[in-house]
Amino acid sequence: MSRKDQQQLEELVRNFGAPPRVDALVSEVRSDFVPILPPPQKPHRESVLGAIVVQWEFSLPNEDVQEFHNFLRKSEKVIADAVKKTMLGAHYCGTYMQLAEGEAHYRTIWSYDSLDALAKSWNVGLKQKNSPFYKAVKQLRAYWLRDPQRVEGRYAPAANLHDPRKEVPGDAFGRLTLEASKLNPKRR
Repeated sequence: MSRKDQQQLEELVRNFGAPPRVDALVSEVRSDFVPILPPPQKPHRESVLGAIVVQWEFSLPNEDVQEFHNFLRKSEKVIADAVKKTMLGAHYCGTYMQLAEGEAHYRTIWSYDSLDALAKSWNVGLKQKNSPFYKAVKQLRAYWLRDPQRVEGRYAPAANLHDPRKEVPGDAFGRLTLEASKLNPKRR
């Protein structure tokens, strides 16, 4: 240690009362809000989720979690049964919670047999505003709306999209994109 370094260290001790030190890190593992893993369940259908999948993604603060889980226990069967009975081509796949620490993060998944089913099924399903189904979906959507970072995504099986050999109804923009990719514009 140089004389200058020693003088700086002595000044630190005079000003702060003790030389700096390094302590061993004591790690701590916290589970926060990681629930017990549920037993595996068989999917309600074989194959892919559907031709169109809609996913509502949202988080809830921990103080709302128990209320939301109570709501799901009471309402998910009502939603699933009503969708199956009244919404031809639509399927309620459930609401799932991410198994991780931190805020409770959820995904509600709906699947549809076609774009037509997506467009028409809600018109039929939500006709009766006093029905338990209408009230349950409205409340589920209200939980989704609580999160300012919420997301609604719409998905289709990628293998069925952008196939230049097929004339796929509703995929004209995909075909245009494939044609445009052949133009090979200059890159910066």
